[in-house]
Amino acid sequence: MSKNGKVGFLYAISQLHAGKGFDSGVVDLPIQREVHTDFPIISGIKGAFRNEFEDAFGKNEDIKIFGSPKEKEKGTEDQSGSVSFSEAKIFLFPVRSITEGFVWITCPMILSRLNILFKMLGNEALEAKVSNLLKTIKSDKEYYSSNKPSINIEEYKVTPEYSKELVEFLDSIKEISPDEILQNKLKEKVLIVSDEDFRFFVKGSTEVMARIKINNKKGVAEQGGLWYEEYLPQDTVMYFIAKTLLNDHGLDKLTNTTDKQFVNIGGKSTTGKGFTYIKYL
Repeated sequence: MSKNGKVGFLYAISQLHAGKGFDSGVVDLPIQREVHTDFPIISGIKGAFRNEFEDAFGKNEDIKIFGSPKEKEKGTEDQSGSVSFSEAKIFLFPVRSITEGFVWITCPMILSRLNILFKMLGNEALEAKVSNLLKTIKSDKEYYSSNKPSINIEEYKVTPEYSKELVEFLDSIKEISPDEILQNKLKEKVLIVSDEDFRFFVKGSTEVMARIKINNKKGVAEQGGLWYEEYLPQDTVMYFIAKTLLNDHGLDKLTNTTDKQFVNIGGKSTTGKGFTYIKYL
């Protein structure tokens, strides 16, 4: 079992668009998803971190962590990076609620995946908390981090059970949110739904925005200049792995430099999208 790694969390400060290219469906530019679950993912974490923190690392540390750049100096040998970055996967997805304002939802499959990662990376404290939580939940019931008889998510009413184990787990990871107000909300407004219901909401409750390209000379929309883009909403929480590959690794430098910092991930950055807060556990 390797302990040379960290689970990193990305809290969305603005909407996220990690696109897969043009699609023939209703949404022209959909987000990336897992093939078998339709859960949202974000590839390219390594490149985003390198682009954001290259100056902070310095040339030598940058190459140690990420490997040789595409345009390396003449006469230098290729060097592989010492840290492996996974794609980012969904952890908490915000959904509208008439009774709560909004709630974050997650599901047993996601909690099980996190439990495996904490075990793999040697985080025994968080592994124990997730394991205790998983032992108490059933696939046909909902569980909430506040003691309320019923809540609404979108147009659906649910009657969740209060979960003390969920609250204990959330309290131990609350720093994945960027400030105290959001940390308190995180402890109070997380709902565990079934895997099937989670898939339903992450498919149907993303943000879809219409975009228009204006002809500068005529001042009107160009022919064919209307398209639709899909976004993960603000306050979405993703997670990824940063893991050591080589003995002379830069993992400590990476985590010390980027922990509690902000990184821009995905596309549409010039329109204010893709800003995220980083926290390692």
